[in-house]
Amino acid sequence: MNFVYLLPFSYFARTRLAEGSLAFHALFEWAAALVLAAMFGIAGAWGSMLFALGAYYAFISLYEIGYLFNDLVTSKKESAPRLRGPQDAPLSWFAIWVVARLAVFIIITILLGMINRSDWWLFFSALLAVFSIHNLLQNKDSKASTFLWLAWFRFLAPVIFIVQPSQRMGIAFGAASLYAAFRLFGYLDSKGLLCMPGRQSLQFRVTYFLTPLLAAVATWNYNEAAGFRCMVLYFAFIASVAWVAQQAKARLELGG
Repeated sequence: MNFVYLLPFSYFARTRLAEGSLAFHALFEWAAALVLAAMFGIAGAWGSMLFALGAYYAFISLYEIGYLFNDLVTSKKESAPRLRGPQDAPLSWFAIWVVARLAVFIIITILLGMINRSDWWLFFSALLAVFSIHNLLQNKDSKASTFLWLAWFRFLAPVIFIVQPSQRMGIAFGAASLYAAFRLFGYLDSKGLLCMPGRQSLQFRVTYFLTPLLAAVATWNYNEAAGFRCMVLYFAFIASVAWVAQQAKARLELGG
């Protein structure tokens, strides 16, 4: 078990994806990032998608350090902690897992040609700072604000460096308003801070992701908002497909 956690992504897969969120991450993060990279990447569709995959792996290598610290150190100080991961792991293994992830991050940084890019280092330094603050905060209400920005960094990491410069701010805005804000509802709910019984209903999700179509209309004449509109249309499509599938299933059940 300890050796398995040497590989970045393994800890995330075993402690988060096991909770049934695989479909969400696949559709709303990974596929969305590949679509944006293919449509707006500066290295061609395939080259940009390969870069996005590499940048995501660099991201998750660092992000898992935050997960490890949260699960094996910070959570033990909470009144009702959700204990994840190998709680009995010695400090030596914790250090090995962290060093392995830092090494992978450096290797990917070199392979992607980002070793001398200040924007790369500023982005990931800010990410580490936000995750550190998130782990150090004890108040659940305050942690909600840092979670919002963790979600923002999470969505942007694979695409912000490879998309056309003119599209970065629009995509960054979309990451905050479409993805991070939606994730915040789930976080607040998991911490008992949200009184919103219908949040998990498909109706809420469809409404949430179809309403931004009006923002897409409002920005239709702005070329620099093309990336944002792509995100709006993509998420609206996913939500619409889910709604149609649910309606079809309901009709089949009634017919049966």
